[in-house]
Amino acid sequence: MKKYIYSLCLLGVIVYSCKTQQTTSPTTGANTAIVNLTKEEILKKGEDLYNLRCGRCHGLPTPSEFTVADWKPIMERMAPKAKLTAEETNWVLAYVNANAKK
Repeated sequence: MKKYIYSLCLLGVIVYSCKTQQTTSPTTGANTAIVNLTKEEILKKGEDLYNLRCGRCHGLPTPSEFTVADWKPIMERMAPKAKLTAEETNWVLAYVNANAKK
């Protein structure tokens, strides 16, 4: 009987730990404020992130050294290394694209 109870408890723990959990983001209000950023604010945030996150591991090229087409694969490769969120990646991409070689 004890083995049966222990087995049920173990099964319950396994099922509980494997269950998917839905969580809500505590920053929902902050995300709404971010949507309302002006283009200048986005470019400033992108520049700050570019200098802080991208520059911590290597020297930074000036954005005008590459074209818009060049920056896309660079950002795809480097954003995970810089631990940028998707939103931060978009800000940096907007900054480098705004200043890219024409």
